[in-house]
Amino acid sequence: MMGSRQAAAILVALAVCASQASAALFSENFNDGLAGSRWSVVSQQDVTGSNPPDGNVNLAFDYSILGLANPSGGDTIGGYIRTNLTNQPGDEGESYSIYPNGQSFSGNFFVQMDMIVYNESLGGQTEFGMAGVFLDNANPVSPYQNGAKGGPLALEYSGDGFTTDDLFVFKEGTASTNGAMSLGSYDNVPTGTIPGFETGVIGSRGPAPAATAVKGSWVKVRIESTGTQVKFLLNGTVVNTYDNSGGHYTAGNILISSVDPFNSVSTQASGVIVDNIVVGVPEPAAGVLAVAALGMLPIARRRER
Repeated sequence: MMGSRQAAAILVALAVCASQASAALFSENFNDGLAGSRWSVVSQQDVTGSNPPDGNVNLAFDYSILGLANPSGGDTIGGYIRTNLTNQPGDEGESYSIYPNGQSFSGNFFVQMDMIVYNESLGGQTEFGMAGVFLDNANPVSPYQNGAKGGPLALEYSGDGFTTDDLFVFKEGTASTNGAMSLGSYDNVPTGTIPGFETGVIGSRGPAPAATAVKGSWVKVRIESTGTQVKFLLNGTVVNTYDNSGGHYTAGNILISSVDPFNSVSTQASGVIVDNIVVGVPEPAAGVLAVAALGMLPIARRRER
């Protein structure tokens, strides 16, 4: 029989393993107002455009002035990314991305954040929020469906519907291909599939399903890289999985973006707000811990004898 001391030792060892597995590799809550020194910005415009970028990034923004509360509790200082702020002639759609300086992640990891695509106008701005992984720090690219180049692996979602392409995934982009692939409209996603999203009806609004929510809703955005699979989740639901068994992606930085693919000015305060960013290692499943415990039993029994 296993003694109480051995059993206690096993429990402590498992607790240490679980604690280490869930430890954060990187985190950002923007609280100190100095995140601007820790993050960099990259943008991309329409491939046919000739105007300079006209977006804006504020990494010490108090979003309570927009009537928003922190969805995870705590303060209301976050990152604020905006695009298309001026009425430039011709093509002016663009993508703005932020990424933490000097970070790179590989193997099994996840990145999770609270994101809201804030739309001030009742008519909808059809702007997108985006998160990605495997950005090349030496050659950063802000993914964009109307851009000339790609690179990172990313998921983009519309903040209020109003388009036939509410969801995009960017994969295996190059210096001459943007790697964009449309996942279609919210209208074609079965009702109730994504918690907090209106889907499955004509004119589905995604995370802004009603007139009272026209300004948008907070979404828990998560990307999980485990083994050869990279999963994209919105509010806990997997909306796309990338097969990395070919080893196209090995390591890289995270990115967070605001995208406006249409040639129209973003009105008033429209943009993407992000907070509570965490990069960590997925915790082992309960079954894995159980197997680990069973593996330690024979040793404990031999010592008891």
